[in-house]
Amino acid sequence: MRKILPYSLILVWLVVFCADVFAQNSDTVITKNLREIDVYADKNTNETAVVQALQGKFICLMPVSEISDVLKLFSGLNIKDYGGTGGLKTVSVRSLGASHTAVEYDGVPVSNTLGGQIDISRFEVSSVSEIKLCIGQTDNLLKPAKLFAAGATLSINSFDTVFSDPQKLKLSLKTGSFGYVFLGTDYFKKISNRLIFKTNAFFLRSDGMYDFTLKNYQTVTEEKRRNTDICSGKLEFSLSFNDSLRNNFNIKLYGYKSERGLPGRVVFYNPHAEERLQDADFFVQTDYKRRIFSNLTTKLIAKYDYSNNYYTDKNVMYTDGKLKQNSTQNEIFFSWINLWQVFPSLSFSLSADESFNTLESDITDREPKRNTIQTVANLRYRFKNRFSVTLGEIFTHLREKTISGEHFQDLDKAAPYMTLEVFPVKNFSVNLLYKNTYRVPTFNELYYTTLGSTNLKPEDAKEFNLGFSYGRKSWNFSADFYHNNVDNKIVAIPTLYIWKMANYGKVKILGADLSFNKKIRLSEFDIDVFAKYSYQKAEDVTDEKSKLYKSQIPYTPLHSGNFYSVLKYKKFSLSLVSVFSGKRYFLEYNIPDNEIEKYVEFSTSVSREFSVKNSSLFVKISCINFTDKQYDVIKFYPMPGRQFRIEFNFTL
Repeated sequence: MRKILPYSLILVWLVVFCADVFAQNSDTVITKNLREIDVYADKNTNETAVVQALQGKFICLMPVSEISDVLKLFSGLNIKDYGGTGGLKTVSVRSLGASHTAVEYDGVPVSNTLGGQIDISRFEVSSVSEIKLCIGQTDNLLKPAKLFAAGATLSINSFDTVFSDPQKLKLSLKTGSFGYVFLGTDYFKKISNRLIFKTNAFFLRSDGMYDFTLKNYQTVTEEKRRNTDICSGKLEFSLSFNDSLRNNFNIKLYGYKSERGLPGRVVFYNPHAEERLQDADFFVQTDYKRRIFSNLTTKLIAKYDYSNNYYTDKNVMYTDGKLKQNSTQNEIFFSWINLWQVFPSLSFSLSADESFNTLESDITDREPKRNTIQTVANLRYRFKNRFSVTLGEIFTHLREKTISGEHFQDLDKAAPYMTLEVFPVKNFSVNLLYKNTYRVPTFNELYYTTLGSTNLKPEDAKEFNLGFSYGRKSWNFSADFYHNNVDNKIVAIPTLYIWKMANYGKVKILGADLSFNKKIRLSEFDIDVFAKYSYQKAEDVTDEKSKLYKSQIPYTPLHSGNFYSVLKYKKFSLSLVSVFSGKRYFLEYNIPDNEIEKYVEFSTSVSREFSVKNSSLFVKISCINFTDKQYDVIKFYPMPGRQFRIEFNFTL
């Protein structure tokens, strides 16, 4: 019955939607009595949460080639990058860990119950209209409960072609260093005033072979990075229906496939690496939003996701000389969200999610199945332009089972949060945030052969934030000071014979994020300048008697930041990006031998748009890391040096 119910609900939603469209489009009466509509808009557009966002029109001018490059322009983030085009890339916000960051694609959560961390390299930067990071809490109450339950949310919105013309076609070509070739297409068509069809596809390949310098005490050699190739492709179809304030329906079909080499650690005198990873991902997601009354809106979301990962590694250490691991994940996800505007100043929302996850994998013979129900209640009060307060609580009900052996214990947990923003004077705001979040152990941590442990407890995180913001018409400055505590941190520790996952760690995080941006207008020149700085002191406070007590956790720099600017003159633009990171340690012992050197990377691009009748051609030339700085984000995984990109976007 459980397997039939999701498909039945999807069928019912499609029937209701099609009937609604047919009823509205089949009306042939020329004279109509137009019903009265109310238009609602908040005067206060300030976010009560810590939000950073970049629009696609701005991103396209920057010297960035991947989503991870864009995220480096945000503050408070640590990007784990294993180097090369094919290297995996994950994001951790304010040292909470990558599994505490939720990723949503066009308003629907992206999940990975196997490893917990979302590889952001699967999303292509040229096909997004906006990238937004909400730390702690989002201002949008019409969201699934799963997104409220995360410590931070990374929102990726797909290419949004809003044209007055009935249809548009965009063709993209990129090429550059290390055998990089990208072909992409975006097609948009207005079937009617209410119905829009969009499709997006791309093909990408790169051999990823770049030079680097290998230092071994007094010996210095020039080497070439290998096994960093990638070949990937995506095909996506979207259908959107919108009839002003009453109904909005979207359905998306997404298919992605890639084969890549996983660059290994640079080991002296042994550059050989043969780890390979094949990914195949398919999902269909749909959401339907209806404004039932002038003060009541409901939204339904449904998603089915199939994901397969096939990992191989050739090494003499394996019995047959080759390790093969094949994992298949399935997820069925539903969300029902309701937003009630009780009074103009008082809002209430209730979100209820249910997800069902399964895993079939070579790493375990238990075939775990997880059923999760999450409910979130929010109450928000806004008093004119003086202050805004939001109170909420997340309830989680989780049940798991396996076909054999022990399984993860049942979980019933509630976690509160609160945000407050005050506007004491014009253009100045103060915001406060408290949020209790947690993350459930992944299937890998629970069931991975010999390593997993079913006795694990969820990681528990508490976030505190005090922020200030002051802005004028042409500039803005903000400062956020935060304190995070992570208990029951899941780590691998050695036992008598083997390593085991256990709740061992406690981390205390003190930090500050400073941000400044200014717009300069000089005759026909427009200049946008941004500067950001982050301070993160993330200490291991697990055991006062340990030598590791109050040591900085691995891969977390004490100081980091960025500077970027864009100069625009008519249809010409010039951009400059500088990203720096202070020293960090790749092991828990903070000694010089475990230190990773600080670095500063500079990139630049120049672009020009040409108009030809009803068409346009956009050309951009980028030089990434133009000082050819060699550095590691992950120890023994050297990053590429200087590289060039040239991009053509032709819009018909």
